[in-house]
Amino acid sequence: MRTKPNLSFAAVRGRPQLKISKNDWQKMETAYGHPIATPLRRRILIATREYLDWVEFEQKADPTANCEQRIGSIKKAVGIFRRAILACPAGFSPQANFIAMRLISTHMGLPFKGRHGLQNLALKLDRDVSKSCERALAELKSQKDSGFRRGEMWELWVRKLTAILSKNELPTQVRKDADKAKAVKPSPFVSIIRELQACLPAKYRKSHPLRPDFEANIALSTAIIRARSRRRVTKSPPVGTK
Repeated sequence: MRTKPNLSFAAVRGRPQLKISKNDWQKMETAYGHPIATPLRRRILIATREYLDWVEFEQKADPTANCEQRIGSIKKAVGIFRRAILACPAGFSPQANFIAMRLISTHMGLPFKGRHGLQNLALKLDRDVSKSCERALAELKSQKDSGFRRGEMWELWVRKLTAILSKNELPTQVRKDADKAKAVKPSPFVSIIRELQACLPAKYRKSHPLRPDFEANIALSTAIIRARSRRRVTKSPPVGTK
């Protein structure tokens, strides 16, 4: 299913907390079935910290469609302004309209030649703003694949953890036939992701129920497999943006 494109900009306040206790690491080691040495823990922490630094931006980014609608409303508004200036409204005489335009133009310092100065300004404003709106919409369209996509940061985090553990010759396999295996116990990598996610704020977890079961293990395994299948170029961690 295609996701709606979001903007590549978002405003956030604060920084999500990350605290992994000694007991948490022990739970991860038990679930994973392998010891996690201190240098390896440090790399896992760095990758997880980067994930939390980005995921808030991802969740707060507005859909690109919102920006497109705003640009459209501005283009429409300047057209309404042009028509209001060029046409003499019903109920006003041409003389009253002429004097009003001349006085406004004079106090704005607009040249009063040919068309009224205010009318020339309205025409130029409509032309310039309309062209700029079209260019702005074209720019948004060209950048639709560079904005945030929901779930992208989690997927990048999973790929980084996969690379870290693989480099240390630790298991990273995830059974592709998880939906057919009737065992509740998932692959070791799925287990460590589940325990690591338990250390994160709830809103930044994925496929992480309070009581893991067969269905939950399948959901998490599937999410991990999907994350590894994506090869989108992703962003670097933000610096001084919060």
